[in-house]
Amino acid sequence: MGRLDGKVALVAGAGGGIGGAGAALLAREGAAVVCGDVDAAAAAACAEAIAAAGGKAIAVTLDVADSGSIDAAVARTASELGGADILLNSAGISTTASVLDLTRAAWDRVLAVNLTGMFLLGQAVARQMVARGRGGSIVHVTSQLAEVGVRQKTAYLASKGGARSLTIGMALDLAEHGIRVNAVAPGPTVTNLTRDRFADDVMRAWTLSRIPLGRLGEPADLAGAILFLASDDARWVTGTTVVVDGGYLAE
Repeated sequence: MGRLDGKVALVAGAGGGIGGAGAALLAREGAAVVCGDVDAAAAAACAEAIAAAGGKAIAVTLDVADSGSIDAAVARTASELGGADILLNSAGISTTASVLDLTRAAWDRVLAVNLTGMFLLGQAVARQMVARGRGGSIVHVTSQLAEVGVRQKTAYLASKGGARSLTIGMALDLAEHGIRVNAVAPGPTVTNLTRDRFADDVMRAWTLSRIPLGRLGEPADLAGAILFLASDDARWVTGTTVVVDGGYLAE
């Protein structure tokens, strides 16, 4: 306990499963957490849960596809808590369609949130970190689907492959400032984004057949890897992706 005492963490997607689990663990390790989500009620619920457990948190409405929303969240992090030492970039969406039927609007929306939004928020927080001169850690939530494919998820695959490369590029550019940039790549994990997909018995059985550890992931399964990369335990780790997938890629 206490690995993040004195640190401030900004979490995008804190109202979701993985972002919420990450925010809760960062808070338990001593970080003050800014719970950001496009759903204001979900952001508030995350902050309230942290406070109820004895931690420190504030809630902000954060739409990573909106530059103004990003600037406001980063500015509030600075004004109320002094600025972020840690960014957990976990906001994400998906769409399901054959590449033959995928609309430009659906493509643009997925890339705007999962890739462009990740870049814009990461850039804004990194600029604040550089100005403070204290270094920092940025953790992106990508996917094991940056490495393998699945049908009818072309936009999502493209966004997560891009996020993997974005992680590497940011790590190289920011290393001289003492800012580490890494990614956690979840395997098939039950969240609000995937719950309906895994409720289908055929899809669930097919997915489980690909996972050597024999079960779907839960958001808490990702939190430990997020904490490691955010903390000084990973002080010589940058530009890498930690895959947490129950062995999916090894099969």
